[in-house]
Amino acid sequence: MADTIITGIIGAMDVEVENIAAKMQDTEHEVVSGIPFSKGTLSGRQVVLARCGIGKVNASVCAQIMISLFGVNEIINTGVAGAVIKGIKQNDIVIAERFVQHDVDTTPIGDPVGFVSTVNKVFFETDKGITSRLRAAIGNKARIHLGTVATGDQFIADKKTGKKIHERFNASACDMEGGAIAQVCTLAGIPFGAVRCISDSADEKAHMDYPEFAAKAAATCAAMVIEYFRYFEN
Repeated sequence: MADTIITGIIGAMDVEVENIAAKMQDTEHEVVSGIPFSKGTLSGRQVVLARCGIGKVNASVCAQIMISLFGVNEIINTGVAGAVIKGIKQNDIVIAERFVQHDVDTTPIGDPVGFVSTVNKVFFETDKGITSRLRAAIGNKARIHLGTVATGDQFIADKKTGKKIHERFNASACDMEGGAIAQVCTLAGIPFGAVRCISDSADEKAHMDYPEFAAKAAATCAAMVIEYFRYFEN
């Protein structure tokens, strides 16, 4: 790893990255494979920020471009997520300890659900250092949970499916990008972390709750990422 840390920050939607972009300095912009990237500094640290688009393929392409073209040597994923366990409420923060891809299923050939054959893993652990620093930087500014985040190309909007994901993987929340970013970083040997803010409860009301709470949750999550970089100033 290079001596200088260059942190990639990935969000799926504009609302998840725009507040971070507003705090960046010395910014240069470039579009690669349809993905807008912004290179600059945040609290004096070098960062590359991108809005990858929704879903695992978009997230994977973005993460690989960040590593190969922009030379990032760590990645943080930010954005909203749905809670799949009781006790986690809207606008709570979930810091991922590991990711799983809940929609990967090769059980007919003997693999466990979620098993990714290219790396022979079900779970992708986040970097302990990044996770610890995220928790320390956030402190008591938000209600924090640490746990497993389950990723799939599916907006979870029914209680039965959310319950199944929780019971199968002991997941706390679900999203549509993090597990793919985790896989790319694992393959590249790049440390990664993720901070998610809860926008809905992944149940039958999710499609109604999401539009109302997504912007607020995304702003909360962005504020936590900004706080993470401010933490290094102290």
